[in-house]
Amino acid sequence: MLTWPRRILLALPLVAAGVLTFLISFGDRLHLRSEQVVGYGFLFGIPGAWLLDRGWFEHVHSRFVQSLIDYAVILWIPAILYSACLWLLLQFLGVRTRRSRV
Repeated sequence: MLTWPRRILLALPLVAAGVLTFLISFGDRLHLRSEQVVGYGFLFGIPGAWLLDRGWFEHVHSRFVQSLIDYAVILWIPAILYSACLWLLLQFLGVRTRRSRV
């Protein structure tokens, strides 16, 4: 059973991806430096960079669909991977603490 701090910790990568998606989408309207915001997005998604290099996602002629694919590959897939790794780490630490108590 997850406690609230663990749930919040697991949700943090998804919140970060959501904030970066919002900032990248509306950065021009908010008068932010778009190069810096996009740099944060790529920094967040570096562990998933192998997805970009594979060429699995061909160019789509719809600009909207292409932007959805880009956001998924650069931000959301790494966020899910971060959350999954944190969950596995918390599970491992929970098993170790239960074994040490016995």
